[in-house]
Amino acid sequence: MPGFGTGQELSVKLNLQMITDEMDELLWDYSAYLPGEQPSLSGCLLYCGQKDLEMDTLYLIPEGEETGFPADKYCYATTGSLRGAAPHIRNIHCPFAKTLNLLITVFQRYRDFERDLSNVISSGGSLVQLCRVGSRFLGNPVYIHDNLFAVLAESSHVDGMLEFEYNEKSKKMYIPLWLINEFKFDDSYRKTLSLHQASIWGVDQYPHTMRSLFVNLWDGERYLGRMLVNEVGTPLQPGHFRTAEYLAQFVIAWMRGQEMGMQSGNHNFEETFIEIMTTGEADERDLQTILGILDWDSTDQFLCLKLQNQNMGNTVRVDNVLNSRLASMLSGCVSFPHQQQVCVVVNMTQSKMDAGNLRLQLAPLIRDSCMYAGISNPVKGIRALYHGFLQADIAMDYITKTDSSDWLVTFASCALSYIRQSACVKLPAQMVAHPVLHQLLEHDAASGTQYYDTLRTYLECERSIPMTAAALIIHRTTLTYRLGKIQELTRLNLDDPDLRLYLLLSYQLLERGKYPKM
Repeated sequence: MPGFGTGQELSVKLNLQMITDEMDELLWDYSAYLPGEQPSLSGCLLYCGQKDLEMDTLYLIPEGEETGFPADKYCYATTGSLRGAAPHIRNIHCPFAKTLNLLITVFQRYRDFERDLSNVISSGGSLVQLCRVGSRFLGNPVYIHDNLFAVLAESSHVDGMLEFEYNEKSKKMYIPLWLINEFKFDDSYRKTLSLHQASIWGVDQYPHTMRSLFVNLWDGERYLGRMLVNEVGTPLQPGHFRTAEYLAQFVIAWMRGQEMGMQSGNHNFEETFIEIMTTGEADERDLQTILGILDWDSTDQFLCLKLQNQNMGNTVRVDNVLNSRLASMLSGCVSFPHQQQVCVVVNMTQSKMDAGNLRLQLAPLIRDSCMYAGISNPVKGIRALYHGFLQADIAMDYITKTDSSDWLVTFASCALSYIRQSACVKLPAQMVAHPVLHQLLEHDAASGTQYYDTLRTYLECERSIPMTAAALIIHRTTLTYRLGKIQELTRLNLDDPDLRLYLLLSYQLLERGKYPKM
């Protein structure tokens, strides 16, 4: 952010926009050329024809001295009509002496502002004190939240401001979780996170019809959080953008001195969940902070979901309507977008909901939104989310790569498909299946028998003679004859449960594709 030197000491500098904002009510009639210049002014002087001029000085030009002033290079103010290429104020309809006093007063006010901020830093003051200094100067309440939406400080809380939520476990105030969820799925908000300059969050965006001037707190490449100035007292002026950036630099200096950046970590709320989901790892400090915000325990039971549009050509819906419906239907849930999907974590312990009820509640939303849903088995512990999301991925993979008409699939319902798929990763199905099945197929082809199908049906009917005979539509005597011949050919010990399981899986591997319909 502009306006500060490279050393440790932070120095407030002004541009003409900041000066005219301060003087506007008194200098009611003037013309100005304000090309949005960087703040560079640290004082003002009366121009009396001197040659040694400084770039960081605003010169007030009295009548009769305009002709000798280099108006294309140095900032100036004049009661005359001098036009130059440098930023300037002209045609000031105010007595000359009063104009000079006003300029001096403005610079002094900013010097006092700088002094008060520096005193807070140098004396080991608090972040709340910095907010109060900023609030007095800007005429509006100021508050700061970190990258996990914990409120670090506020100057005061007045009617019209957002109501924060207190978390008993962490003993901290937080931005409400419902608003955090909305922000995560709001494209306009997400774009603001990369800004390095002050900007406005307008009444059409803010949930409380109130404008806020905000500055993201960047310490190098680390996003530490955000400082906000709520427009509930004094109307925000263009020059306040630069002033807020100055204030933010003092906030960053304070946070750096307190090692707040280290405490907050280098990840935000969403990124921590994505790290757990994709790698199984996350910074322990970030994780504990998030658990505190959500009032979750690391040993709770969770369910992981992935949602995706049925039309693969479209980006997944991540609008506030979908997100709000998820939050209202699934208590104790967190959702976030990732790679054209909506990822959802449901705390089953907190919501006191079982997986079956969750599917029943979720099904109408998935159907009406024309989406697919892959759902994990319940997993125990926050770090088990990694495996939970792998299960949700497998369930989603099953939906999108089969001719199944299902649009909501649990991992439990497609786990056998996954086992079959995994069994044939390095070897083809015919090399994995029990060799006796190939023997039976060859015998059937050569002799016209039906031993292959008979053994399969016998195993599927759990070796029940009546059920197998009925399924094959043959007499029991015929069945026992076939089974005897199969035993002669194969010498199989069908009393072995592992062998029976292997044979059943072998049938499925040979007869179904990579992603069989179940």
